[in-house]
Amino acid sequence: MRIVTASEMRELEFTTCRDFLIDEEILMERAGISVVEAMWNELGDLKSKNFIIFCGPGNNGGDGYVVARDLLNTTEAVKVVVLDEPKTAAARKNFERYVKQGGVVLKIDELDPKVVSDMISSADVVIDAIFGTGLNKPVTDEKYSSVIEMINFYSRYIVSVDIPSGVEADTGRILEHAVRADLTVTFGFPKPGHFLYPGRELTGKLKVANIGIPLQASTLLYSGMYLLTRDTIERPQRPKWAYKGYFKKVYVIGGSERYKGAPILTALAAQRSGAGYVKLVSTREVCNLAVSLDPSLVCVDVRHSLEVKNVLRELGENAVCVLGPGWDLDRAEEKLNFIESLLKEFKGTLILDADGLNILAKKVEILKAADRKARVILTPHPGEFSRLTGKPLNEVRQNYAEVKKFSSEFNVLTILKDATSIISDGNSVFFNITGNSSLSKAGSGDILAGIIAGFVSQHMEPLEAVKAAAYFFGLIGESVENEGMNSSFELLSRMGKIIKW
Repeated sequence: MRIVTASEMRELEFTTCRDFLIDEEILMERAGISVVEAMWNELGDLKSKNFIIFCGPGNNGGDGYVVARDLLNTTEAVKVVVLDEPKTAAARKNFERYVKQGGVVLKIDELDPKVVSDMISSADVVIDAIFGTGLNKPVTDEKYSSVIEMINFYSRYIVSVDIPSGVEADTGRILEHAVRADLTVTFGFPKPGHFLYPGRELTGKLKVANIGIPLQASTLLYSGMYLLTRDTIERPQRPKWAYKGYFKKVYVIGGSERYKGAPILTALAAQRSGAGYVKLVSTREVCNLAVSLDPSLVCVDVRHSLEVKNVLRELGENAVCVLGPGWDLDRAEEKLNFIESLLKEFKGTLILDADGLNILAKKVEILKAADRKARVILTPHPGEFSRLTGKPLNEVRQNYAEVKKFSSEFNVLTILKDATSIISDGNSVFFNITGNSSLSKAGSGDILAGIIAGFVSQHMEPLEAVKAAAYFFGLIGESVENEGMNSSFELLSRMGKIIKW
């Protein structure tokens, strides 16, 4: 599913009106009617319900007037509260049509707050058509902020038109005050703010309505942003005749006295996601523990792990290497030199995770080396991405533009892990919304790195492997949400049930 920014949506609407001779009023009519259709689908028979619609001065308010007028064809229990007079021609026209049809209009400036709160609490459905996707400044006007707070406090059920009022469409940020919707009906394509927190939480259930944007118009605009869905995810292909050597070998280099379990989780995840051969390069203690958990794991003592020639001899040219889980920051300079040499001499896929990223952050420009041979996948959480970019955490978290820019500049594939994970190869951006807080625990990132490695080992293209790994790992988290699983290790037992071939 494509995602567009607010400005891209405006461009699509402008192109539709200018080049395809579809009037703005037609788009507004279809938008409003689509909201009513969505309510029929979600709430059932609307005839016995009463509605109150809050309309702002722009085209979002115009959509609200269409909703109100269409509802009058079903029930007379419809009231519109106008926060400010319509300021666009299309909104004004639909306001007049609503009035012509006998619609009740109340002006917020003429109402006592107690009357407003009573109307909200007595309504079955409150429809928020105050601000749309064009809002880009804080809601500081007390008239608007107080109405938003009353809607949130007193409403039984809230439907937002296009986006909850007060949510910034491109970022999901709350602009001081924002409506918390139960249902949001957006038009044409979803916006980033529907999927980025806190906007994602305030959106409630999201419906995407077709309002008549011509296919030719939408294909002219390449937004390059997509939502991962089951239909868009590839699965590893495992021919029935495939043998162990058909798949790429996976090597996991990591572990330390302090972090013994991390590389084991990565290795086991790679194995259980389909890798035919997994070798763990770690300390003797880690190796002993790993083999006790799964005797099929092959282990190599860490004493030789930083000798590049030895590692390359092991890896060969058609392998996948996960570097960093549980690595710790001791001998950081030596490890950085090791990463730099591996980038230049290893011809396979290199996945840098955890302390591999923290060490890389000390000299991230080595990714730009002209003689780099490795294909690189980075798996940072927001803190690690902050260190990689040298930018504050609040500037990079959920910042899809920064992920895309970084990936393009350093020629890497990046997955920024978060409640909404962002994936980019420097050309396109993908949002993954599967998962939940069941994955918010130590070790989950190590497992994800292992799943990515396992998928790449089965000859998936790195981008497709990362997308699939993020999506399925999120489903694993969802599958244990109500089961009280307390450790990441327990997630491994669910992999076979979720990742099916």
